[in-house]
Amino acid sequence: MNVLAYITIGLVIGWLSRVIAKDRGVTMIPSLVFGVIGALAATAIVYMFDLAGAAIYAAVGAFALLFTVNTFRQDDPIFKETETL
Repeated sequence: MNVLAYITIGLVIGWLSRVIAKDRGVTMIPSLVFGVIGALAATAIVYMFDLAGAAIYAAVGAFALLFTVNTFRQDDPIFKETETL
């Protein structure tokens, strides 16, 4: 049952990432998938080292993976130099 909670956390973080980034981030489906992957990876690391607070680490892992993907995408990265007038 805990795995469903971590998947849900990843889905919520992925959805929030899409809502906040709008057209600048990846589309909805990859955003949800990356959120779940980040949450499950962080949870696996937490369980591997026998730490407490897996749900918090799941949210942090999902956020970190989505931030990395959105920042370093090839087509239109979030952080790029803009021309000044």
